[in-house]
Amino acid sequence: MLNIIGGSYVENCIDPSYQELYGSGLRAAAALSKKGFDINLFSLISEDLRELAELKGRTFGYNCNYWSTKDTIEFDYYHPLAFPSIINYYDNSPTQEIKLSENGDFLYYGMLEANFIFQGKYVVYDPQNYKSFKTTGSTAKHLAIILNKKEALHFSKSESDDLSIIGKELLKTENAEVIVIKNGVNGAYVVDKEGISEIPVFATTNVWPIGSGDIFTATFAWQWIIEKKNPRDAAYYASKMTAIFCQTMQLPISEISEEILPREIKSRTNKIYLAGPFFTVAERWIINEIRNILIDFGNEVFSPLHDVGILDTNKVQSESINIATQDLDALTKCDTIFAIVSGLDAGTLFEIGFAKAVKKRVIILAQNVNENDLTMLIGSECEITNDLSTAIYMASW
Repeated sequence: MLNIIGGSYVENCIDPSYQELYGSGLRAAAALSKKGFDINLFSLISEDLRELAELKGRTFGYNCNYWSTKDTIEFDYYHPLAFPSIINYYDNSPTQEIKLSENGDFLYYGMLEANFIFQGKYVVYDPQNYKSFKTTGSTAKHLAIILNKKEALHFSKSESDDLSIIGKELLKTENAEVIVIKNGVNGAYVVDKEGISEIPVFATTNVWPIGSGDIFTATFAWQWIIEKKNPRDAAYYASKMTAIFCQTMQLPISEISEEILPREIKSRTNKIYLAGPFFTVAERWIINEIRNILIDFGNEVFSPLHDVGILDTNKVQSESINIATQDLDALTKCDTIFAIVSGLDAGTLFEIGFAKAVKKRVIILAQNVNENDLTMLIGSECEITNDLSTAIYMASW
């Protein structure tokens, strides 16, 4: 038996179009269903969505325990890697405190609208709301905490940003047996009494990131609590199953026939040249958005828009050589070029050709482009996708 505590939230995305009732708790229950053990989900739902939430429970085969809330929280994404707008939740919204009589093993995702209190045996805790397990009022005989990099830095009192050092610190301050720090495209760190291990990510040809962190934590809990795997093996398998979810979006999670391989763990920062037109507000917005995400993923990014500037149309002859020299020098020094070819801008196509000539890896985001116009790019083995999230992950690996 595994008790799962976590949110049941509406998730909306504009591009690509997506609308589902999931959230961390419901997604984890669905992901781990039909694995040979019973699941109890504890969550909150509004009355207008209760029927749908309970239908999901019957469909996937887990037990639903829902408390009522006025309005179900919604997360609205412009694209899957955008920071979401949170609907039906405000900073002064009341938090329900719920005491459970159940004991045993728990997978606990932090929630915005509620705090659950229980006495657990084996517990995997994923804070999500920046609330330490110690402050929830719950207890665990054996505790594993799964955090992303931002959460780890938030909880740490260390002046260092070295995740291995932070992991060892949190192991003591959080009174945990295991600390797992997810580090995005760079994998994860597992810290326990045996030491520190690095866990790789697995490469896929498509990346759906919404809910991927939930899947990692759920799989780790399954392997560590139910299957009694050691933390390193549990995290390695969690990384693999997360990649499969990102590739297929299928629940429950399961192995697939297609082979996916772990990526080599990087020892240095990836240098990316961000190419694309920036003549309009819309074009400059997408360049800026992609640059910010690539930097957030730990890459070093050269962007002609940000690092060279916009050409003065009254000084084309005098400034062109200077601008081209800076751009070509940056192309020569980069590891990867991320190119936006929507609109088939001549400058961008030239940058792609130059990059291929000097043996650089080229990732292309091509939306609303006729395949015939991509002939030379396909033929020169550029890596092409029409999905923004996938392109960003591909460039960052």
